[in-house]
Amino acid sequence: MSDRQKGLFVISLDFELFWGIRDKYDFDTYGQNVLGVWKVIPRLLELFDKYGIHATFATVGCMFSKNYEDLKNYIPEQKPTYTDSNLSPYNGYTDESVYHDPRYYFGKKLVELVKAKSQHEIGSHTFSHYYGLEPGQTKAQFEADIDAAVKIAKSNGIELETLVFPRHQINPEYLKILPSKGINIYRETERSWFHSAQRGADESILKRGFRYLDYFFWMGSHHCQNLDELKKGELYAIRAGRWLRPYKKSESRFDFLKIRRIKKQLDYAAKNGKIFHLWFHPHDIGINHEINFQMLEEILNHYKKLNQKYGIQSMNMKEVVELYKQKYES
Repeated sequence: MSDRQKGLFVISLDFELFWGIRDKYDFDTYGQNVLGVWKVIPRLLELFDKYGIHATFATVGCMFSKNYEDLKNYIPEQKPTYTDSNLSPYNGYTDESVYHDPRYYFGKKLVELVKAKSQHEIGSHTFSHYYGLEPGQTKAQFEADIDAAVKIAKSNGIELETLVFPRHQINPEYLKILPSKGINIYRETERSWFHSAQRGADESILKRGFRYLDYFFWMGSHHCQNLDELKKGELYAIRAGRWLRPYKKSESRFDFLKIRRIKKQLDYAAKNGKIFHLWFHPHDIGINHEINFQMLEEILNHYKKLNQKYGIQSMNMKEVVELYKQKYES
């Protein structure tokens, strides 16, 4: 392996608090998951330190605010006109933040904890958890959202270079906007047809079924990527490899299959000099902390063994692109 490209282990997190699931859940049904993020982030940073992990935290722009008054300074004039008005946080949700626990909305203190760890990258998850494939919204509205995300990040001393599209709703037309905003990296979906970008309402039962099985069994691909495949026009696309499914009592008998699947993907990346990209939401593990962290640590411990044996390295998304530029553009 000395004269070949070493494997790369990438972790990215969709860091969103309640902004990311407000159209699907309410505080009663999912509030504990989100409040649990305030314990998850410090513990996660400690675990990443232990195993030498570099991660990308793709953060919803609204989270950078310290309170509602602060947030109002960044809300764009052009707001998404989704056909389904429930998808927009501007239809009452932002205004109601003054009546609820601010920890559901405003994560400035959490962002500062991540920022203090220089090995991690803070990227964007858009400003408002914007859905780029939903009917009704426009390219101009998406651009206004990204402008707001860039502006609020800069006010916190952060230059955004990486974007993760919420729910992987990657609109090819919207990709063209990103370079002019200083964003040149994004997370792409896995190459398999059952992981392709599509709004949830349009996905077939067959597609969902294949994707579900893929979490536990090899379904034709390890979902790894070669370093030399990153460049896409003006952008760099790092493909997702696996969402880390959180503990669920009804699925617990299959947890060993889920973890084994991830370990085999890591094995493949380490032995063949490829990129394996694991991702999840901090609120996924906002409850059932002990068992979720136990599963995550089992994966990281496996990575550490592969690091020692094959030299696979942990890099955040920005670092992967820097390596690409060094090898292929210098």
